[in-house]
Amino acid sequence: MSARHVRVHNRAALLRLLREVGPLPRIELADRSGLSATTVTKAIAELISEGVVAEIPRVRPALSRVGRPSIDVALVAGARHVCGVQVGVGTVQLAICDLLANVVEDATVTFDPAADVHTVLGVIETALGDLLTGSGVPRESIIGIGIGAPGPVDAAQRRNLLSINLGWRDVPFSDHIERALGIPTVVDHNVRAMALAEARYGLGREADSLAFVYLRTGVGAGLVLGRQPYRGGTHGATEIGHLRIGAGDRPCSCGSTGCLETVASEPALVERVRATVNAQPAGLLASELAGGRSPLAALVAAGQAGDPAAGEIIESTAGHLATGLANLINLLNPELIVVGGFFCDAGDLLLEPLRRALRRQAFPVLRDAIRVELTTFGPKVGVVGAAAVALDRVFYRPPVDAGGQVPAPHRLAGASWQTALRTPTMSRSIDE
Repeated sequence: MSARHVRVHNRAALLRLLREVGPLPRIELADRSGLSATTVTKAIAELISEGVVAEIPRVRPALSRVGRPSIDVALVAGARHVCGVQVGVGTVQLAICDLLANVVEDATVTFDPAADVHTVLGVIETALGDLLTGSGVPRESIIGIGIGAPGPVDAAQRRNLLSINLGWRDVPFSDHIERALGIPTVVDHNVRAMALAEARYGLGREADSLAFVYLRTGVGAGLVLGRQPYRGGTHGATEIGHLRIGAGDRPCSCGSTGCLETVASEPALVERVRATVNAQPAGLLASELAGGRSPLAALVAAGQAGDPAAGEIIESTAGHLATGLANLINLLNPELIVVGGFFCDAGDLLLEPLRRALRRQAFPVLRDAIRVELTTFGPKVGVVGAAAVALDRVFYRPPVDAGGQVPAPHRLAGASWQTALRTPTMSRSIDE
């Protein structure tokens, strides 16, 4: 292993410590990382010269403020930035985030879901350019772009292989954005990116494993196991929405029948609301819908007002979701389940019946350990997730090529970058 490999690895290990623990003195950085004091001193000096970390006085209790104050080293969150892009069905959310995934500037654009994928790529390119130009964030501080794609991605994390709800196949997100903007770009499954955001910067920072479940047009899941994103087999997809849960023979967009998405997604909820309104035109749900609310907003308002018809829709949806999640819990037993999307709109109205249903359906010995919580990041979880993917790739866990260099993906052929991405990440720090 070259000296350059070791230096890059050690820098990344120290940066991750500062991200996860916060300001620390050099001696504690050495102790926690397993590096020598000399190696830590050299690496920190280099990072300080780059403006990525800074020395700050350690805050001490008043009674112990005797003698020379000790000095901590802290990450300078605003020293570098990444862009996060969440691609949904008809909507693209974008944000610029700092090194701790705090959103500095954000925007949302829409597109016709029936539009050609190259048209949508152009929409994303333009929106990113406008965001970068109008944000006031120095362009030179942008070190990467992460894209949360609506479906599985290739092993090199450059292409969206399939998006069932948009009808896309083999979308070259990274190639297109890198050519247009000259910024390294990495792609991941959008819900796995959300799981990573919670693991790195949210509720799951202390958890060894978590599952993220996102309910919008479909039902998606992402896993973090052993504190690393779980990529599974060929394409790393965790398609909980396409589990067959005994929901009859309702056809699914994937080509199968009886999938979870057919009864527990936003389109399924809208269908139930409209059917209920037709059957009960004098009911509260019909009144809320007639008042100008969207079907989903009407469902939430009527449910919060105690409407029995709305409550039945919510309870049955929670039951279906619990069936899918119980399978996940029984197989993998994640410490934490975080939910987002429509869950954020509905809050406890949907969350509490889901918790109750999970306790009924999960394996008995696991029931008391089940934790289900709303996402830390609310409606911005998609862009924070995409930003977390970029931060991991270009800052906290950068790949190193055979020559010991950290490659810039937009300057390399796809095969070279793919090889770099597959360089194993060492599990412990190594002294130079």
